[in-house]
Amino acid sequence: MINLTGARAFSGYAYPGASRMRWYFVKPYVRVDPNSLLHYPEISKIDGRKIDWMYDRPIDRSEIVSIYGPNTIELRNLPMGRTPEYLQERLRRFFSKYGVVTFCRCKPHDLDPYQCNGVGYVTFRSKKASIDAAGANLVLPFTLHSKIISIRHLDTDKRNDPDYLFKQYHYNKQILSLCKGLYEKIYKNGDCTINTVSHGLYERSFYTGRLQRAGLSVLMRFGSWDNFFNFDPFNKIFQLQDGKITLLLTGNDNMERILKKAHISLEAIVNDTITQHWRQGKIELIEQAQKHADSLYHQTPLPEQLQLLSRSHTMYRLHDERHLLKMSIKQKRNEARRLHRLAKKQNLKL
Repeated sequence: MINLTGARAFSGYAYPGASRMRWYFVKPYVRVDPNSLLHYPEISKIDGRKIDWMYDRPIDRSEIVSIYGPNTIELRNLPMGRTPEYLQERLRRFFSKYGVVTFCRCKPHDLDPYQCNGVGYVTFRSKKASIDAAGANLVLPFTLHSKIISIRHLDTDKRNDPDYLFKQYHYNKQILSLCKGLYEKIYKNGDCTINTVSHGLYERSFYTGRLQRAGLSVLMRFGSWDNFFNFDPFNKIFQLQDGKITLLLTGNDNMERILKKAHISLEAIVNDTITQHWRQGKIELIEQAQKHADSLYHQTPLPEQLQLLSRSHTMYRLHDERHLLKMSIKQKRNEARRLHRLAKKQNLKL
């Protein structure tokens, strides 16, 4: 009797060993409620587009903080063979001993929504609970996976933005907005003093996005208001003399042109501060490490005998005299055989 169980086992597959999952084209999901955390995908509040979690440029973790809140921890290397709902329930039970868990989210895979993509976020009500949970030793059973789960705090971890790149970009944007607001303030209300320059001016906080009294961005970029007014593009708009601030410029066209120049100057300052190492050459290695690297990339040649033994079966055959001699003998033999067969056919015809 013929056993057909093997044939039936592979009947649902394209070929033996393939997956039953068919990843067809999926239309991009448009969220009905942009403020809902229970819908997928997460959308950036800055540009309103889906957050690309895999881009090469430095990742701005403030986007994640703006969605889940500052008291959030990030978990990576989560098992991918389980559904996000199953992992969310396990994480909620584990982290509830550190404090009240307000939200727990495991990211689904883009191609398979029934399994996790290895990334999860847990939000707590208090900051103390989130910091305590960031140092937790989370070990899942070996039946799920044997990887080490990395946990880090999104608000206090320095790896979120080690060079403070996005924070400096935020300060530059607030400085330009502050300059425009100060111009309108002096144009409408008249001159002001250095002590009251920040009255009536507001800027947005980098972490919360809320309005606060202006001055922090100027302090972080220039150190003082005096340096702000003496900066090259801004000294053409304002004049600081004896603690009194007056306008040197009138006209919106010139204002926009000078603000564009200031934007270029501030961007150049940021680029100079964050690219002073990796754009001007790599840092030199110590002598022992450099010697080891040279031995790997520039190895000493092998002796001639070992080079001959290390050649492949067909390598350098065209330059081998013995191989050329064998090829010539083989060609002469084949030619003689061809002539012999041709003569034999002619004799049979006769």
